[in-house]
Amino acid sequence: MAHVRGKYVLLVRAPSHFSAVCPAHSKSYVASSFGWNPRSKKREMFDTRSRFVIARQDDNDSDALALFSAIVAYTIFRFDREEGRDVIYCYELQVSKHARRCGLGKLLTQHLSDIGAKWNMEKVMLTVFKANQSALAFYTSVGFSIDETSPDHPANVEDQILDTCDYSILSLPIP
Repeated sequence: MAHVRGKYVLLVRAPSHFSAVCPAHSKSYVASSFGWNPRSKKREMFDTRSRFVIARQDDNDSDALALFSAIVAYTIFRFDREEGRDVIYCYELQVSKHARRCGLGKLLTQHLSDIGAKWNMEKVMLTVFKANQSALAFYTSVGFSIDETSPDHPANVEDQILDTCDYSILSLPIP
């Protein structure tokens, strides 16, 4: 499925169609409580349940090699169940440095919400490192907030992991 949005084309693909991805933020994982394990990350990304939304520059080139060389952003998601609710869980959202502040991140999150609405999901969820202040600011700006399942949600402060937890779980309700 392809959607043309201005000078970008959004493509939804299964993992078998997309093998040229490597998280640009592995340093964030190394410094986190999750740690960096490339094998584990690859399994997560290319799980058969994972789906990709790929944004590439629209140069009207249908050549497969050109398709992947023109990628400027992508998101990886799965249809999932969290706390008994049907959700779209965003595992990755990456925008190349030269394409940032062009609205692609917002476009990708909106596309996830649109996909979720089509499949009757309740919300889009994701995990973000607290140290990644620019990502936190971005997600807040597009409507995400701390999910009730997040260790740092106000209802969970008695768990006393607020100060030690280095990540937040955010969610965006799907109308």
